[in-house]
Amino acid sequence: MNRSPRSLPSALPVLALIVLILFLPTAIAGERPKIGLALGGGGARGGAHLGVLKRLEELRIPVDYIVGTSMGAVVGGLYATGMSTGQIEQAMKDIDWTAIFDDKPPREERRYRRKQDDRTFLIDRRPGVIEKERRVELVPALIQGQTLELALRRYTLAASEVQDFDRLAIPFRAVATDVVTGEVVVLGEGDLAAAIRASMAVPAVFAPVEIGDRLLVDGGLAMNLPVSAVRAMGADIVIAVDVGGPRRTREEIGNILIVPPLEREVLSSQFDRLLEAAAIGEQGADAKRAELARLGVSPAQYAAHQAARGEADFALPVIDFVEIENDSRLDDALITGRISLRPGDRLDPDVLDRDIATVVDQDNFESVRYRVIERDGKTGVVITARQKSWGTSSLQGGLELSSSGGGDSMFNIGAAYTMAPVNRLNAEWRTILRLGEEPGLTTGLYQPLDAAERWYLDVGVGVTSNNLRILGSDSGDTPVAEYQVVRWGGLLEGGRNLGNWGRLGLRYSRYAGDADVQVGGPDFPSYTFDVGELQLGLSVDTLDSLNFPRSGWFGSAYGVIARDWLGSSNDYELAGLSLLRAGTWGRDSLLGGLSLGGNIGGSTPPESFFRMGGFLNLSGFNQRDLSGPYAALARTIYLRDLGTSLVRTYAGGSFEIGNVWQERDDIGFDDLRYGGSLFLGADTILGPVYVGYGIGDGGNDAFYLFLGRPWLAGLREW
Repeated sequence: MNRSPRSLPSALPVLALIVLILFLPTAIAGERPKIGLALGGGGARGGAHLGVLKRLEELRIPVDYIVGTSMGAVVGGLYATGMSTGQIEQAMKDIDWTAIFDDKPPREERRYRRKQDDRTFLIDRRPGVIEKERRVELVPALIQGQTLELALRRYTLAASEVQDFDRLAIPFRAVATDVVTGEVVVLGEGDLAAAIRASMAVPAVFAPVEIGDRLLVDGGLAMNLPVSAVRAMGADIVIAVDVGGPRRTREEIGNILIVPPLEREVLSSQFDRLLEAAAIGEQGADAKRAELARLGVSPAQYAAHQAARGEADFALPVIDFVEIENDSRLDDALITGRISLRPGDRLDPDVLDRDIATVVDQDNFESVRYRVIERDGKTGVVITARQKSWGTSSLQGGLELSSSGGGDSMFNIGAAYTMAPVNRLNAEWRTILRLGEEPGLTTGLYQPLDAAERWYLDVGVGVTSNNLRILGSDSGDTPVAEYQVVRWGGLLEGGRNLGNWGRLGLRYSRYAGDADVQVGGPDFPSYTFDVGELQLGLSVDTLDSLNFPRSGWFGSAYGVIARDWLGSSNDYELAGLSLLRAGTWGRDSLLGGLSLGGNIGGSTPPESFFRMGGFLNLSGFNQRDLSGPYAALARTIYLRDLGTSLVRTYAGGSFEIGNVWQERDDIGFDDLRYGGSLFLGADTILGPVYVGYGIGDGGNDAFYLFLGRPWLAGLREW
């Protein structure tokens, strides 16, 4: 059919209306492309993501989607909750990145029973024992992630009620890897803190995270730069930030790839340099500034976008109820009694984290975590304590080795089996076998008498052997006798734990023994003996480390009485006092200590002498070379922290002054002995290692290789 030329203009309004109807929604809703961020993994190098986010804000580039892997999930997840870049930067400053990768609470906050364990030569790393199955299980990872997850939970509290990650201020995904199948798992719902934790669970370093029916580890194994995942969310343009994974080609990214020039500036393990990485991230974004600038919007549009995004609400909720989920053999009271949060209290993450640390310190749990929930219009906290899957009982090995320039050495190797918990109050039964220069076999039960462990009972039996050198009043450094002292018997102790900082105890010890002379004339024959002692002691320990202290106190004061009616061959009284104070400034630490001990009545037999000598205990003398009924030692020790890679290392020096005396009338300043040392040390998973040279008066010197037992030994063990 032929149309009139005049009919075409008359049809234009209709065509325009059709076009407007078809394309108006797109024009309104899609007036700019959707922008997604793909933030890759790279450990501490992931701090660069923060710098990139700062530049995107400066350029007014709206972000519609975020997908993160590993550290990219941390930075991206926090930003997605509504945290500002300033708040994320402050969090990076506030977090103790050394402590966050240690599941144990800081030593100064640990229960006194655990602090006592540090005085043995046993290695802290230990496999578990499942008695019912007669099976030994290795710990699945070096770090269970307890402290890390608490930190993540603290900073994601504003999103604690969000289960669908599309409902966050910015829709978010965390990328993890299924440890069984090796498949990529993109997490878009559930517990945000747990999802982020799973994304950075490096195998063998961090324990896997169980989410649903999957066991998840670090997403970098399957998708280190999650470009496809953010495209799947709906991103038209992807800004990908690669901080250490396999390099992607331009074609793979399709839009903008930012590679911060980290190179060797920041290593993946250097979490104390996160802010340096952030600054380098800004440099990486600056290199792409021209491309990025084209994605910016007007100030009004960006302000509207930010307003719609909102900010994280960090107002802490008032708690209506507290619930405990405890799958262990311990009484619930051991958990509830250590959690101070009560209905009606406002949630305080600092207090709750410290309370949870005291529960973790019971040493029965794989993890103790909390979550905030809403139920029937009320806000509550659920604390979940999960028993160790590899067994709460454990095996330990130990090695102590010291060698001196005089040719003497001490070598002991041992093993221990600890059954725990023996009952619902967390009693422990430990048996220790030691072979070497000072062999022995001991077994004992430690029994808390209440859920708060205020009162305790300790009972033990065993047989031990040690070497004893006796110096005469005028014999110089040549011993007049050397004995091998073997004793067998037991002890019973009860007392009060003074919080986590001290202990007051009363101990009864009953032993029989043989002192076989190895070197000595007729005036020093072999003999048998009985020991029956009653000892009252007070001890204090707030040191941050027993191997390389930087802060805190260590001290003990005790009195000993031995009588025939207690079963002793000799009547005597002893008293002793030891103090040590550690202080630090920057990377330098200074320790000062004083130890005194002596007979205050009767005649002290050789088997009860005080012992001195060895590394940092008059360093130029051989290990425990000096012994007598009276002793004094003062020492100053300097430590320099050399930094850390896999282990923390130190350099140090010491000056010591003291002596032992056979008679009270001999005590004086004229015959004090002097010692000093220079050494290197490392705090390894096998225990402290020291290599050093010691020098003392009278031409005494010694080279030391010391592995195992910490140097902080008193003149007499209490």
